Amino acid sequence: MPPKASGKEKAAIEEEEEILQAVILADSFNSRFGPLTMDLPRCLLPVCNTPLLDWTFEALASAGVQQVYVFCSSHASLVRQAIDASPWSRPSSGLKIIPISSREARSVGDALREIDTKQIISSDFVLVSGDIISNIRIEDVVKEHRERRKISKDAIMTTVVREVGPRDRPQPGGDATVIVMNAETSQCVHYEYVPHDKTDFDLPAEVITKHKDLDVRIDLLDCGIDICSPDVPALFSENFDYQDLRKDFVRGVLMSDLLSKTIYCHVETKGYAARVKNTKSYAAVSKDIITRRTFPLVPDDNHLGGDRFDQRRGYVYVSKNRVSLSRTSVIGNHTVIGAGCEVMNDVHISSSVLGKGCEVGNRTTIRSSFIWDKTRIGADCVIEESIIGAHVRILDGSIIRRGCLVGQNVTLGPNASLDKFQLVSRHPPANDDNEDWDEEEEEVERKEVEDKEDEEDNDTDEGRSVIASVVGTESSAVSVEPSLVSVLGQLAKAYLWPTEPSEGGEVETEDIESPLNIKLGRIGDHGSDVEYEESDVSDLDTIGSSPLGSPYSASSATSAGLINNIPTISLDSSADFLSECRQSLDRAYLEGHSIDNAAIELKTLRMASNVPLKQVAESIVGFLVGKVELVDAPAAQRAKVNAIVERWGPLLTSIGWDDAAETISLLQRYCALNPKYQKIFGL
Repeated sequence: MPPKASGKEKAAIEEEEEILQAVILADSFNSRFGPLTMDLPRCLLPVCNTPLLDWTFEALASAGVQQVYVFCSSHASLVRQAIDASPWSRPSSGLKIIPISSREARSVGDALREIDTKQIISSDFVLVSGDIISNIRIEDVVKEHRERRKISKDAIMTTVVREVGPRDRPQPGGDATVIVMNAETSQCVHYEYVPHDKTDFDLPAEVITKHKDLDVRIDLLDCGIDICSPDVPALFSENFDYQDLRKDFVRGVLMSDLLSKTIYCHVETKGYAARVKNTKSYAAVSKDIITRRTFPLVPDDNHLGGDRFDQRRGYVYVSKNRVSLSRTSVIGNHTVIGAGCEVMNDVHISSSVLGKGCEVGNRTTIRSSFIWDKTRIGADCVIEESIIGAHVRILDGSIIRRGCLVGQNVTLGPNASLDKFQLVSRHPPANDDNEDWDEEEEEVERKEVEDKEDEEDNDTDEGRSVIASVVGTESSAVSVEPSLVSVLGQLAKAYLWPTEPSEGGEVETEDIESPLNIKLGRIGDHGSDVEYEESDVSDLDTIGSSPLGSPYSASSATSAGLINNIPTISLDSSADFLSECRQSLDRAYLEGHSIDNAAIELKTLRMASNVPLKQVAESIVGFLVGKVELVDAPAAQRAKVNAIVERWGPLLTSIGWDDAAETISLLQRYCALNPKYQKIFGL
């Protein structure tokens, strides 16, 4: 007979045989993506032409997760259909995916109470949001958590956070999450969300007395990944006040004198993980995938959407499946072209993603935007930093300015003119009477749209234009109010939503953020109060072209609160350079770098971004003027200017800039755009 295994060996064998479970919270419980989420839950929104849920499955499968519960409340039937169609539902994938739906759940707390009621969690499990992109080795975090549990059963959760460097995306906005940890054990001893208008936070005295060495961190990004013990759902069931995972549960556990439970943080410094929690992070995460920061999760490497891409210079990915690009079209850097796309003559596309089956008419410009499947755009259109849903028709001559969201199955134009941050949907604005869109009605309309698509795809008339096919097949009952014809277009089939929430509306359970931070989370919002006059199409071309008048200039950086500089996210290469240049100069100034070291970093940035030398000089001039302390006495003011110029002036010559007259011109221009600095001229 073989020798019997010892107690330790038995425990090790049982641990190896233990199935690793995961729970995906498919609902976001907020409306940051409205009107796009009127037809789709956030977890099914396409990111680089692949549903978010598939990216989440990929992260869990690579971590060795074997059983996944997908909890959904709204659009449950669509989530089930997506799971059935996903390659991860195949037996060969190694994942067993089980959807759970509950229309009564209105918060994370409700979802976890439902999970606890069903008694489906048998051991430590991975809890994730349904909107994460991650290449972190989650299995290592699980192992770390289980080792802690062997020492203390009170260690009920390990939260994954990621260090955010000055060049990382996405970053926090004006608000800050303060995490205080024991420096030796990484135990989280205090968690607080600090709005932008507060400059301090309260740290309990007992935290300081109990722990000798503390780390106070405001540079950590919540990845939306937690390793939890079965005690976590049970604690939610015991306390119905727990609604939000962070502000209620984590703070409640840390501040409780009765529970004696502990929570730890895993600070990730190498891998990538981020939540697509708003439209700005949607753009940021998309660019991280395109620029391969998420490797191996990249478009050309076994792409989850089933498409095969050819990677070209400048992070351009073009599908190998039936793509038609005119010879006169220009495809700029950081662009993805999906399968079956047709791009006509003289089209300019840069820093954008085109979904499958999209058509773009002659002389149209698309910048820093995301166009979803089967959308058709007419001739002479301009789309700037916006998200356009699937099956949308944009007719000739339409202009969509930055920050707009256009819902699925909408028709706009001809000559539509959407102002910044406008929301357009085929559904009327949500109110108390029609908060939930009937799913059966939604399914009927979706089938009607698909039937129209089949008819259009079967049309072989080569002389028929994109716009003709759009107008000839549109039969929605939605009509445009006469007062909105100039905005939405004569043939539009759409509703214009209010951009600000109505007064007296219900507060969303996840909205612990300040209104300003929510506003800064919009795509196209660069954190500046500078307003541009956009009277014609040519004005759109000039936005962001000058660093002295742009949101990235020194005059518009905010210093209120715990974060001195509100980060900006843009898919435009010039805007990327301005942001990174400012961060490099900030770092050199604060850390006292030598002129040579600062110049080397700026030269590297310039070569990577391929920007002219003058643009680097503009950035330096604006930055240095912004560092001049303004005083009333002329003599003292000259001394302040001299101190900055003597220390940092040589930086201009070190980067190769030697045009003194042009430097004076740049200085005058900056001060003209920022009148408060005219004092340095004695004005």
